[in-house]
Amino acid sequence: MSRPLVVAHRGHSARFPENTVVAYRGAIAAGADLVETDARLTADGIPVAVHDADLVRVAGTQATVAGTACADLKAMARARGVEVPTLEEALSAICPARDALIDVKTADLAIIDAIVAVLRRLDVTDRVWLGVRDAGQAAHARGHLPTVRVLAFLPDGEDPQRFADAGAAAFRIWEGALDGPAAGHLFASRPVWVTTGGKGTGRKVGDVGASELRGILARGPGAVLLNDPDLMVGLTGTKAS
Repeated sequence: MSRPLVVAHRGHSARFPENTVVAYRGAIAAGADLVETDARLTADGIPVAVHDADLVRVAGTQATVAGTACADLKAMARARGVEVPTLEEALSAICPARDALIDVKTADLAIIDAIVAVLRRLDVTDRVWLGVRDAGQAAHARGHLPTVRVLAFLPDGEDPQRFADAGAAAFRIWEGALDGPAAGHLFASRPVWVTTGGKGTGRKVGDVGASELRGILARGPGAVLLNDPDLMVGLTGTKAS
C-alpha cells in the first residue's frame, strides 16, 4: 500500500505563522504533498487566507474578515507584524510546486464563485482540492469546474452520500472520531482523509505525536492533515517530488 498524502495544515504551521507564504514554502521544503490554506471573503468580495472569522487570535484586532475590505484587512494585520495573503497570493506560492487544499470556511455560494474566479485566473484548477462542509457548495463548484476535486469536510451526522452525489472524491474525518461507527463505514467504502488533533483528542487541531500518528497510519487513510509535515515525512520515509 502506498503511503497517505501528507497535507500541511495551514502550511508548515508547526514552525511558521499559519497561512503565510513562508509557512506554505516551509511545507513544500519539508516534503508535503499538499499544502492547505483557508479561505474567507472580505467585505469587497476578495478571498483571503484566514482561518478565523476575525483577526483576534492572529493579530490581536477585532476586525472581522467579512466586515473589512481586503486592503484595510491586510493593512491592519501588517501594522501588527502579521501577513494576511489573498487566496491568489497563497496559491501563487503553493501551486507551482505542490497541489493545494482550500478549506472553504463559510457555507455560501459567493465564496465558491470567488474561488472559481481565482482558480481560472491562475489556471490551477488541476492543482487544487476544495474542502467544503456543504453539499450544495460541492455541486456548485463542480458545475463551474467539472474537473475540480472536492473533499467533503463531513458535518456530524451528515450522510456521505449527499456529498458523493455532489461530486466529492474524498471524505475528511477527525482523529478523535476514528473509533466511531461512522469512521468504520467510511473507511470500508470511501477514500478517507484524517485531520489530526482537535475534537476528542485534547490537542490543538493539527497537533499530533509520533505514537498517535502511527495509530492513524495503521488505519490506512488516503491523507493526513497535520501541522508538522516533517513528522509524517520522517515516519513514512518518503518526500513528495
